[in-house]
Amino acid sequence: MCCNGFRIILMFSLAALSFVFNSFIPSIPVIVWYLVSINIFTFLLFIIDKYHSIKERKRVRELSLHFFSIAGGFIGAFLAMILVKHKLRKKVFLLWQSIISIIWIICIIYVINNLEIIQNTLQSLSK
Repeated sequence: MCCNGFRIILMFSLAALSFVFNSFIPSIPVIVWYLVSINIFTFLLFIIDKYHSIKERKRVRELSLHFFSIAGGFIGAFLAMILVKHKLRKKVFLLWQSIISIIWIICIIYVINNLEIIQNTLQSLSK
């Protein structure tokens, strides 16, 4: 990943792809499609970085790995870290990944607990 703009374009491309998937299977919400696609992408990004570290090639920046975790790929990141034992010795990296995951888990729990309020608010806004 070369720069912030490229990372943002990739993230928005995954969001656009989520809308395309939703048009084919509308019973699955766009947000679910987005989270699935960003997690798959993040998982693959970690795998590519691990491969590059073994082959001693140019690595994926840690900032990019964290960016896609923050963007929603925290599950894919942890799965890749566990499956290929990547970045597990870097305590600072693990700390940041843990903080990102905790924030996402708190947000998910909040949304699940307040789903009815959120739906009512969205319905009142659409009227």
